[in-house]
Amino acid sequence: MGDYEVVSHTLEPVEGDNQIALTIHATDGSKWEYGIPYNPSTGRYTFEEIDVLENDFGEEFTEPLIDELEALVEKLCAE
Repeated sequence: MGDYEVVSHTLEPVEGDNQIALTIHATDGSKWEYGIPYNPSTGRYTFEEIDVLENDFGEEFTEPLIDELEALVEKLCAE
């Protein structure tokens, strides 16, 4: 893990695109932004960088993040 921790993060749909924006702010002032594409007909998404985030921030951050992401994709696909 790095010498920083997550201060906050946001997951929000990208208007006009089948993509979710993830923004992470860390204690050292760093900011990471990711675009996570998803398929509204199948509910599947692609987020290969999750392993990097787990390495940087640990399972205690990534496991709830995955749950949050899956819930948002499910909600968006139901709309």
